[in-house]
Amino acid sequence: MRADQKPSGSPGGRARRMRGQARKTTGLPPRHQMAQRDEPQAVHEVGESSHQAELRAQVQQISQDLQALRHDVSQHHTLLEDTRTTVLDILTSHLTLMEQVNVLGANTQAWRATMEERLQRTWVQRLVVTFWQQVAVWSAGVERVREFVVWLGMASFETRMLVVGVFMAAVAMLFSCLSYFLR
Repeated sequence: MRADQKPSGSPGGRARRMRGQARKTTGLPPRHQMAQRDEPQAVHEVGESSHQAELRAQVQQISQDLQALRHDVSQHHTLLEDTRTTVLDILTSHLTLMEQVNVLGANTQAWRATMEERLQRTWVQRLVVTFWQQVAVWSAGVERVREFVVWLGMASFETRMLVVGVFMAAVAMLFSCLSYFLR
């Protein structure tokens, strides 16, 4: 035997035989291989020694392990990209919310300034503003009366008489209540 060759009974083979022997002596059934990846099956090719076949089987196993590792790395990379996208979405949402909060803050300051300006008006300014508000209310009332008169002009004679009767009854009730309050 050469110095670079291993003895035929490698430590892994001896341990397997010993486990098998122990299972036989204890009455347990023989143990079967769980997965093909646990121990590569060395298939000899033409002109190949058992050592070369074992090395080739180990290289194939390493190649399969590398492919599985490459697949795992690819999955982790995809997961990392998904996580990165989620984090960017969260940051974008956060920035949008911060912009909205800043806009609301600016709107609040503008409203506060408007309120302070209104509160600082003098009583004369308030009277003028109130007068013009009343003018607007009276103008709206006059417009409604005008619309009512136009409607009344287009209504039938019976409808006109009915409206005049209701108006006269309202005036009579007003005068009767007025005498009660003037006592």
